[in-house]
Amino acid sequence: MTINSLPSGKVFLENIPDIIILTAKTRLAVTIALADKTIYEEFLYPADGEVVVSDLADIFRPYARQQLAVSATITIREQTVEGETETDVATKQASLQVLYTSVDIVGVDCESFLDNHFLTLLQECKRTAIGRLEYLHYLGTGTATVTAYYRQHAADGSEETRTFTATAVAGNDIYTTIDVSPSRFTADALDLLYYEVEAGKRLMRFIIDPSQPDCAPCLLFTNSFGCQELIYCEGKHEVNPEYTRDAAYIGGLKTNYRITEQRNFNADTGYLSRDMANWAEDLFRSDEVYIVNFVDGNPVVGKRITINSSTSKNDNLHDTLPRFTFSYVYAQRQHNVLDLQRGGRIFDNTFDNTFN
Repeated sequence: MTINSLPSGKVFLENIPDIIILTAKTRLAVTIALADKTIYEEFLYPADGEVVVSDLADIFRPYARQQLAVSATITIREQTVEGETETDVATKQASLQVLYTSVDIVGVDCESFLDNHFLTLLQECKRTAIGRLEYLHYLGTGTATVTAYYRQHAADGSEETRTFTATAVAGNDIYTTIDVSPSRFTADALDLLYYEVEAGKRLMRFIIDPSQPDCAPCLLFTNSFGCQELIYCEGKHEVNPEYTRDAAYIGGLKTNYRITEQRNFNADTGYLSRDMANWAEDLFRSDEVYIVNFVDGNPVVGKRITINSSTSKNDNLHDTLPRFTFSYVYAQRQHNVLDLQRGGRIFDNTFDNTFN
């Protein structure tokens, strides 16, 4: 048995190499197991002395999506079969950890990426504002530190820095989620300018927008790494309901016997930096998106939505900034929604209190 390719170590789901084995024996018994659960078990017979197992991502996807990362053992047993007697000639095992991704990451191996990056497509800095929620996810259980940079209110406006330990709010022995919302790092008599989050070699900078623009909608989406992120849209938000009426004459009167409502929402991200534009496109790839409402300052995850269409044009001109628009509807069939927690606002988290 000659092993030409056998995945091992840490690998991204979309980059798992094929199993390629040369054999002169009758067959190979291939088993893939997660802990004590076998997810693949087949006898494979060679063609021209070669056995190839491809598309391994399809085997691991449902498990990796659910757990973010899974550890597996691949066992290859080379066998000869004579009559009803099978004999193991050689055995080979490989251990690997598969990280869920729906993105093809080039130019870096999986382990290096995990050691140096958070689990997000945003790789440089993010613009945020006081009052917003911000979370970061990373593989591992190490602690993270936050260095905040301030300007004093005093006339000289001198700058000051403070260091915090990031608060872990979720995770297990595989990954950690930390709360890095800007309100955690505010201080009296100081203006928070920006802060940097470090977890091992990972680094992310959050720049504070002092104008605190109104946001609508605020959306929670599952990103390309299977983690949930928040995006705050700062542009125009509008609702455009459509009604389909089925009518017939009943008892001599024309009656709408069925009225179907589809509540269409149009949203605008507002202007984005180049890095945030690349990241924002992950919203349009997501298959799981929820509205987030803030009730008395507390976040409440609301209705699940489905994005119908999006426009995310971008170019390389120096005098343009990307700005994306998209439309969405409630994922549920019933679109006549009344949320009593929201004080009767006409739109879903849109406009300001002038419209109440």
